[in-house]
Amino acid sequence: MSFDPASFAQVVFSGGGTRCFWHGGFMSQVGTIATIRPERVCGLSGGALSGAAWISGQDERCKQVMGEIFERNERNLAIEGDGIAPHEQLYREAVEGTLPDTAIATIAEGPAFQIALATPPRGLSSRLFAAICAVGYSLEEKLTGSPRLRFTRWLGLELIRVDARQAARDGRLVDLIVAAATIPPVFDIPRWDGRDVIDAGMATKAAYPDPDAGRTLVLMTSPYRDLPAQDDKLFATPSSPVEADKIDFTGREQIEETWAQGCKDARGFLAEQA
Repeated sequence: MSFDPASFAQVVFSGGGTRCFWHGGFMSQVGTIATIRPERVCGLSGGALSGAAWISGQDERCKQVMGEIFERNERNLAIEGDGIAPHEQLYREAVEGTLPDTAIATIAEGPAFQIALATPPRGLSSRLFAAICAVGYSLEEKLTGSPRLRFTRWLGLELIRVDARQAARDGRLVDLIVAAATIPPVFDIPRWDGRDVIDAGMATKAAYPDPDAGRTLVLMTSPYRDLPAQDDKLFATPSSPVEADKIDFTGREQIEETWAQGCKDARGFLAEQA
């Protein structure tokens, strides 16, 4: 499938925590929202922030803001205060710093933008269920080498898509992006519209928009042995595992190197598609 930036109706940002800085580097070479002009964008987990930053033109700002936060944070375990880790507070700070009011207004008026969340079955302990899902999806991903996950969906984990443009208009976009990256027990389990929600990356590695129609550029954050073969989907993956660890919030160098790898991989990707 040849690469024509303007031919994509959809762009999908997978999750991956700080590995998502590969998205920023990759898209800095491939195209802006103005050059690709997709009808729909969808993101999950850390890819929700990637998508928001790309739509609003804040990719570089995101790298700068999070890099400054990581420089001053020395530990991935909390010493004082609530919770076992500082990630939730620091991530909210990063999202707020990345998306000023002008950026949120741009998103509210931009292309259709959905953020995927996952909801545990009603009547079960969400925290316990999330812990089981975390183990299950990690094992399945390693065993199959595929971004397609079945075990957690079989357990009853449900994928939902939230209208991020409406969330922006309602002043809830930051809350939505933070909720999308919920990994218990590192983050507390939030609620969205009356339901407990967790990271949708436990249900799938690539959440397509609803409706799912047209040629789609799918941006991953890890290499996979077995990618789905779909004529209308073009997958872009790192050429090798990236430097960033998805929940390490202490290393600015790691996200800079991950961004640089995204740039390099994009140049190789474009050469292959030519």
